[in-house]
Amino acid sequence: MAEEANKLSEVAQDTTQMIQSAGEKTAQSVIEHTAKYNDAYSTIDKFVDGFWERMPYICIAIVVFTIFILLSKIFKFFIRKTLADRSYTKQNLVLVLNRVGSSAIIFFGFLIAMVIAIPGFTPAQLMSALGLGSVAIGFAFKDIFQNMLSGVLILLSEPFKIGDDIIVNNMEGTVEDIQIRATFLRSPDGRRIVIPNATVYTSAVTVNTAY
Repeated sequence: MAEEANKLSEVAQDTTQMIQSAGEKTAQSVIEHTAKYNDAYSTIDKFVDGFWERMPYICIAIVVFTIFILLSKIFKFFIRKTLADRSYTKQNLVLVLNRVGSSAIIFFGFLIAMVIAIPGFTPAQLMSALGLGSVAIGFAFKDIFQNMLSGVLILLSEPFKIGDDIIVNNMEGTVEDIQIRATFLRSPDGRRIVIPNATVYTSAVTVNTAY
């Protein structure tokens, strides 16, 4: 009986040790997972704290950008009132000043807002983030800038006006709008034709209603 009691006691001790060992492993595993979650939570807390710290600057940046948008609208209104009513003023010159000037004001306001909202931000970082140094992006921007420059030259030289009937590359229509990127025509059958300004500027243009 004593031997059986000793065996039962040993079995009970082994079982207790196994339970304690399993409990320690479980506790250690729980602590490790908790530490991982704590790291994630601490990272999220830092992000949220940083966001709330920058919130006043973000609000100021939004206000500044809104002010520049309003300034661009005021600029357009001023140009229309100052130049549009004068007989010697070319119609397209008003469009150039409106679109190029307002776009420059908004872009300048965007840069200022980014500098206020993001610490350490510089316009050079924006250029590098856009990848302007890469060949593919460079060619894409080359076409964009070519169309923009051609649009400005078309508006300044004024070979035709809005409302004229023109023929460009065997495409005929009435000029609806001359934007910085493209010229919009309305064909006789009611279709809209969009021609890149670089194509318009480098092609022969017949203005049917010039005289």
